Amino acid sequence: MATYVDGSHSEVSSSRRPSTTTTTTTTTASSVSANMGSTSTTMPTFSKVSEGLEGVPVRTFTTITNMQRAIDSFEEKLEAGKASPYLIFRLVTTDDLLKIERARENSKIRRGVRLTHYVDWDILILKVPTIEYEAAHRSFSTKLFLGAAEMGLPWELYDLGATTFKTPRISKEGDSSFKPLSIRPRAADWPTIVLESGWSGSLTRLRRDAHIWLEDSRGEVKIVLLFAISRTTRTTIIEKWQNRPVPANRPVTRAMTRAAANPPNQPSQSPTQIQAIAIDSNSNIVNGAPLTLEFRDIFLRQAVPPLEHDFTFTAQDLSQFATHFWSGVQ
Repeated sequence: MATYVDGSHSEVSSSRRPSTTTTTTTTTASSVSANMGSTSTTMPTFSKVSEGLEGVPVRTFTTITNMQRAIDSFEEKLEAGKASPYLIFRLVTTDDLLKIERARENSKIRRGVRLTHYVDWDILILKVPTIEYEAAHRSFSTKLFLGAAEMGLPWELYDLGATTFKTPRISKEGDSSFKPLSIRPRAADWPTIVLESGWSGSLTRLRRDAHIWLEDSRGEVKIVLLFAISRTTRTTIIEKWQNRPVPANRPVTRAMTRAAANPPNQPSQSPTQIQAIAIDSNSNIVNGAPLTLEFRDIFLRQAVPPLEHDFTFTAQDLSQFATHFWSGVQ
């Protein structure tokens, strides 16, 4: 019987059950251990792990087959707009995660499902995609690639897709992600920009995802874009998140320390919402534009004008983007 997330520590135990799976040291092209060096393994509070998932049932992981049955049953409610896009499984060890990843590669579990695994809590959060939010992040990814091509950099902006990045405390997949190939050529190199997409009702969870990318990459991820989609109102919220220096009068937390990738004597960093844009596709009204993505943050060097420059998306660009992806999901 499933329990439900209510923020209490009693609902989900961090007790580990014995694992019978032998750990392998090999990785696939879609799963890499991030180049972190030493990192904090302080257990995150369950309130942070479950943020934005209030009311989502917590299931106990038993077998791959039972997990896929739960996904199949859940998809019917999701397509009808009657559910959050998330599923939570407890008692998922790192060995279990390897089995689940292999099952997904072999199509025993739906390939498009995104996985976030908290090592200390043995908690696996699944995000089950829908056509709307898949279309949103993929359409915007195409715009990014075309923008890079216009600057003469089509092969420099390397598409990592939903590659898994693993640290000692968490395993995380984005919906889309990119890195500059010449500066970050290794498989373990973090992306510089990550896109996450979901329902408007899951915006709180998407913001937690932004924190994960910016904190656990120790500042290697420079930009996180969130796309919150409302099917009923045909509106889209785009949020841009980046690390910003912590104000001098604000206490420094462990999360801020993890986010800091600066040299000594530089201010600590904290994930911050930089911009919020609302697109109403019924009225073609866009509030909060333009959206600017800095060239130096994506390519890790200064732009060389006149060909290279920041990515700038005007209100008209964003309206056309939203119209494009909604036109294919009606």
